[in-house]
Amino acid sequence: MLAIVPSATAPEPIEGDFLGKHIVSVGQFCRSDLDVLFDATSSLRTRVRQSDRGVAEIAKGSVMALLFFESSTRTDLSFQSAMRRLGGEVVGVSNGIRFSSAYKGEDLHDTIRAAGCYADVITLRHPVAGSCRLAARYLGRLDKKVGRRPILINAGDGVGEHPTQALLDLFTILDFKESLDNTCISMVGDLKHGRTVHSLARLVCAWGARGASLHLLSPPDLRMPPEVVEMCRASGVEVSEASRIDDRLRESGVIYWTRVQEERFENPADYEAIKDDFVMTPPLLRSCSPHTLLMHPLPRKHEMGTRADHDELDADDRSVFFQQMENGMFVRMALLAKVLSGAHV
Repeated sequence: MLAIVPSATAPEPIEGDFLGKHIVSVGQFCRSDLDVLFDATSSLRTRVRQSDRGVAEIAKGSVMALLFFESSTRTDLSFQSAMRRLGGEVVGVSNGIRFSSAYKGEDLHDTIRAAGCYADVITLRHPVAGSCRLAARYLGRLDKKVGRRPILINAGDGVGEHPTQALLDLFTILDFKESLDNTCISMVGDLKHGRTVHSLARLVCAWGARGASLHLLSPPDLRMPPEVVEMCRASGVEVSEASRIDDRLRESGVIYWTRVQEERFENPADYEAIKDDFVMTPPLLRSCSPHTLLMHPLPRKHEMGTRADHDELDADDRSVFFQQMENGMFVRMALLAKVLSGAHV
């Protein structure tokens, strides 16, 4: 398992002003920041669907660099689509980074500053937790050399955080539910390595819903990190944990299913021993509340059964995976618009 890098300076809180700020953690957001971002997301979604050509002027002249040290499909395409729909340009080595200077021995400090010489915003995905905070610190030093400070956005760092995924997840929940008050959100699967659930749990706390609760279901060795559980309870969110499917899952307002992440295991036998512990199937979904939302950050494998099971789950109106994906583009459009120009959209 890759180590966590030493903690860098805490990220700057948004506090109503997105302009020029690095986005490295959901801890930067308070409820009012989320309201502003989600209002912008809804507005941009409407404008894109109505073919409003003015959207393509928001980031005109700006360049985004993609630095993906981990492979991706959805996050990569989502950020590229978001920037281009805003009228900006995209450069990067996300598909060829194995041949880049980083694999010739260059460290992250120099790679990130090199990208900063060419771009206004850098979207970084890295396998080591804490790497994005460290990269943001080094970008700050670039200001004295080139006269400007490129913006960094965390697109996932190891088992740490995935803030933009959590933002799109919460936006999707609110899009369907309108409120989190008295809502139980069940998070299922690999909660130890799943950066998506780490970030979403923190964001639920930041939202501050009355009576919201988290139900955490995982194999004993893949439980949510204690510090995340403690933070949720300290913020007033009720947290329960279980190691098997139970009635609370079936009664949940939101079920957030995750895969057991094979790539996070050093020993393949450890993965094989637990990969089948939690599988969502059509019969299980049928036993759940008719008002349940079924979510998944994707990609999915056998944790949602067979290919035929996938098709049946997809046909259920409660499954919102593809709405999540589309909303990811709109949330990232809103975030890019805010950090690059502070635009009211």
